[in-house]
Amino acid sequence: MPAADLRPLLDGVERDLAGFLALATGWAGEQLADHAAPAAAALARVLAHPAR
Repeated sequence: MPAADLRPLLDGVERDLAGFLALATGWAGEQLADHAAPAAAALARVLAHPAR
């Protein structure tokens, strides 16, 4: 695979991870009540992605 083709793929992965994190954060808010923020922060750390 040419290096030039890698950037668009990585951008897509980053968008997918951000979308997953947003969905998981919303789920945590509904299901985990008082533990939603720490759970979302932990998931963001594991995914090495900034929490929103």
